[in-house]
Amino acid sequence: MHFPAHEQKQALLEEVLRIADQRLAAPAAHEARAFIARYYDQVDVEDLAARDPADLYGAALSHLAFARGFASGTPKLRVYNPREDEHGWTSPHTVIEMVNDDMPFLVDSVTMELNRRGCTLHLLNHPLF
Repeated sequence: MHFPAHEQKQALLEEVLRIADQRLAAPAAHEARAFIARYYDQVDVEDLAARDPADLYGAALSHLAFARGFASGTPKLRVYNPREDEHGWTSPHTVIEMVNDDMPFLVDSVTMELNRRGCTLHLLNHPLF
């Protein structure tokens, strides 16, 4: 059975994974590659293709760095407009990052509130670790 969308997604992610190999020492690159693969596992190929691989790398690593300071029982939330000079990646949109324990409906609740305020979601990535 042939899955062209899967193969296209793997090719796009390979570009992102190559950036990890180029920018990080071997142990950190290995960890980053594993994280990036899971981070984008449920993201549609069309959403990945619409973004620069360097920004996909930066978004994943930014979220990973943010998650490192997570303490169970205390949800973390960050809202920012990524800039190359400050965050190492860019986006034309505001980014909301959340790190939390299993909290049913949290993503749905945040999404509904954003919609209620008239905000548009351009990409929702909800990786589970």
